[in-house]
Amino acid sequence: MKNVKLPPDIQAILFDIDGTLIDSMPIWDELGARYLRANGIEPETELGKILFPMTIDEGVTYLKEHYHLENSKDVIRAGLMQTVDDFYRYEVPAKDGAKAFLKQSASAGLPMVLTTIGEPAQEEAALTRLGLRGFFGKMYVCEEYHTTKKEPRIYQIAARDLGVRPEHVLVAEDMLQAVRAAKNAGFRTLAVADDASRADREELIRTADCFIDSFFELT
Repeated sequence: MKNVKLPPDIQAILFDIDGTLIDSMPIWDELGARYLRANGIEPETELGKILFPMTIDEGVTYLKEHYHLENSKDVIRAGLMQTVDDFYRYEVPAKDGAKAFLKQSASAGLPMVLTTIGEPAQEEAALTRLGLRGFFGKMYVCEEYHTTKKEPRIYQIAARDLGVRPEHVLVAEDMLQAVRAAKNAGFRTLAVADDASRADREELIRTADCFIDSFFELT
């Protein structure tokens, strides 16, 4: 296993959640199949690939029409969302080595906060169950600040609140557009490998200050 050193003079860390701290992205590949099996229907083999480019509403329409479901679209949508909620609350695992690295960082006195585009209630539940939430201060939710991770605003707000300049803040993310946004705004960046960003692996390695396949590489 490689040994990755973080940039020097880091005074705070901003952590993404989905795909960075928790391995939550697979649920979106499995969602339609899980819903169908829960209703006694065996899904087609490539269902995940079929649904992946669709919006939730498009996916609901596809499931209802292709599988001739009796439930209304509203009921199907609610069922899908409940499946996601249950996954976060009871199943989603932490990324390898995440807890060990958080313990190490906390011992070093580094303040750590969360930045997310996800559903905060689900992520709070997952992090609490996994014993990770206590390492962090505030959770910064992009929707609450009317922003996305295509721009650096959420990181700038968090760094300002922490009183730390961007060049002394490490942003941990799994998606290329987020790493680019942070890097271009002067933050130091840690890219975490995830299946959902596999196609961008080489560009992530080139763009980020550090790239890891596992947090164990940092401990």
